[in-house]
Amino acid sequence: MIFDQFRIARVKFLYIYRACFFYSNLTDKIMTRTKLTLSLLLCLVIIAASCGGGKGKGAQETPETPAATATVSLAIEGMTCTGCENTICTSLEKVPGVKSVTASFSDGKAVIEYEPGKVDTAKLKEAVDASGYKALKVSAVEGEEKQ
Repeated sequence: MIFDQFRIARVKFLYIYRACFFYSNLTDKIMTRTKLTLSLLLCLVIIAASCGGGKGKGAQETPETPAATATVSLAIEGMTCTGCENTICTSLEKVPGVKSVTASFSDGKAVIEYEPGKVDTAKLKEAVDASGYKALKVSAVEGEEKQ
C-alpha cells in the first residue's frame, strides 16, 4: 500500500514537473537555478494540496445523547491519503443515526459510532461504496478500541 502511494505521488510529481519545465522553456530558453527551485516548490505544493494536505476536520464530535449507541470498525479498501479519510468521514456522517466517524487510511478502516435503531451496518457499507471505496468487513469494537 505504501509503495502504491509512493508511485502515485511520483507520477503526480513527474507530470507537474514536466508541465512546469515546459512552461519555463516556452518563456525562456535558459532555465536558471532559481526557476528550477521555484518550479520544484510549486510541484510539491500542488501535490500536497491534491491529497487534502492533512488539514481535514476529520470526525465531528457531537454531544452525548441518552440514546444507546453501538461502535463498529469497518474495513475499507482504496483509501490512500487524508483526503480519502475526509471523504469517508463526510459520507458516513451524512447517514442519519451516525454519531461520530474516525477514518484511518494507514489502518484501512473507519470506526463508527451510531444508533442501532436508526441505522444498520448495511447502510454504513452502502455509504462507503457510494463514495467510491469498497467496504469489506464490519466488526464490533470493544471498550478500549473506541478511542
